[in-house]
Amino acid sequence: MEGIYFYWFLWIGWVYSTFIMAKSNLRTAISFVILLLIITGNYTLQLADYSVRVNFLLLFFISLILMSKSKGFVLLYHFLCSLIISIGFVVFHLFELFDPVWLIIDQKWMLGIILLYLVLMLVKGLYYRISIGIISICNGEILYSFIMNKFSFPVEVGDFSFLDQWAIFMVLIVLWSLVEKTALYFEGNFQKGNAGRVHK
Repeated sequence: MEGIYFYWFLWIGWVYSTFIMAKSNLRTAISFVILLLIITGNYTLQLADYSVRVNFLLLFFISLILMSKSKGFVLLYHFLCSLIISIGFVVFHLFELFDPVWLIIDQKWMLGIILLYLVLMLVKGLYYRISIGIISICNGEILYSFIMNKFSFPVEVGDFSFLDQWAIFMVLIVLWSLVEKTALYFEGNFQKGNAGRVHK
């Protein structure tokens, strides 16, 4: 069922942000954005020859706001990273379209893992990974839709399949960040333990 990952992960994220996160403006903003994405999930707009989901436009504008925090050469580097990841997104879908045999697991999870690898290789920090990840796959979706439309295969921009891919990608980024923090925590405790033994 298309859209199941999108709704499932967003509801989990909303429950976490609303009932578990400490009270702050960030928690309110996250909860509001998640609910807005859920509410607008079934609405589409017709822009020229393209049918575009409203929550795709929301994701795109949110990514632009997040990316605006970067300045100067950092912004240029993040732009290049976004371009690389977007091209990876498009190439994956084109390969999937013309040669689906090589997909050994569910294409949504396989794409999520590939995009996660690219983001981890190019970008540091959870904030920038999320912001660049969102804008990259949104740009990739736009480019892929443009290519398909040129070949008379019109697709809906930001359909439920895309939203599932986005949700899986975001969950993988957050899970990887938790793994990194856990590893740093144990590494710090291990070093403290060794330092205590040396002093003894």
